[in-house]
Amino acid sequence: MLELWPSISIDYTEIQENKKKLNEIVNGTFSVLIIENFYDVNLCNTIIQRINSKTKNHDNMTKIGISLVSYANRKKDYFIQANIIRKTLRDIFFGIQDPRKKIHDLLGEFFPNKEISIAVEKGKKYACGIIRLHGLEDSASLHRDNVSYEAKNFNVSKFPIQLSTVLYIQQSEKGGELVLYRKPWEKSDERYRNIEFGYKREVVANSTQHVKIKPSQGDLVIINPNYYHEILPVKGSKRRITLGLFLAFSKYGKKIVTWS
Repeated sequence: MLELWPSISIDYTEIQENKKKLNEIVNGTFSVLIIENFYDVNLCNTIIQRINSKTKNHDNMTKIGISLVSYANRKKDYFIQANIIRKTLRDIFFGIQDPRKKIHDLLGEFFPNKEISIAVEKGKKYACGIIRLHGLEDSASLHRDNVSYEAKNFNVSKFPIQLSTVLYIQQSEKGGELVLYRKPWEKSDERYRNIEFGYKREVVANSTQHVKIKPSQGDLVIINPNYYHEILPVKGSKRRITLGLFLAFSKYGKKIVTWS
C-alpha cells in the first residue's frame, strides 16, 4: 500500500522565510511545493474568458502553445513555431499581469544571485509557456519530463537541475488531480515505455510513496518532473486549465533558463 509523500504548502506572502524549500523539491525530500494565492483569481477569470473566446470553434483543442519534447527531432520547426505562438500568448495576457513574468520574478526571490531569462540558443528564443486544456475525461498518462534524455540536441538539456512550474488558471469540478510517485526516472525504465506516450504502471510498482493533490485556482505548483507523475481524468463540465513552464539551472551556475 502506498504511503503519503509529504508536500509543502505556503502562501505567496511567505516566500521570504521559505526560500530554501525549493531545494527539498529538487532532492525529492518533499514531493510538491504549492504556492497558494500566487496569481489573482480575477486575473485567472480574465484569462479564462480570453481562452474560451479563442477556442470556442475548436472543441478538440488541448493546448495553446508548444512543447519542446514534441519537437525533439525537429529543432528548426520548434523555433519557428515558438515565434508563431508568441503573439497568441501575448494577446491572452495583454493588459494584465503576465503570469510568466510573475513566475520569473518568483524564481528571482528563490535565487537572488542568479539571472532569470527565457532560454536562447544561437539567437533564437525558446517558447515560453504552454496552456493545457483538459476537458471531460481528459487525463495525462503516467510519465516524467526530462529534456536531458528526451532532447539532447537542445542546449537546455545540458543543465543538470530541471523543475516544472504549473499555474492553475481554472480547476475542474471533479477529478483532474495531479499524482506524483517517489520514483525518479532511470534509463532502465525505458523497457516500460509506451510507444505513443508515457509508461506502463509497472514502472512505479516498487514505489512506496505518492502524493495526490488538487490545488486551487491561482495556486502555483513546483515539482521535480523527473519523478513519475500523472493527471487523473477530469470530471464535470468545467475544464482544467493550466499554464506550464519548465526551468533549469546548475548548482553553481549564474543562470536560470525557462522554456516550454
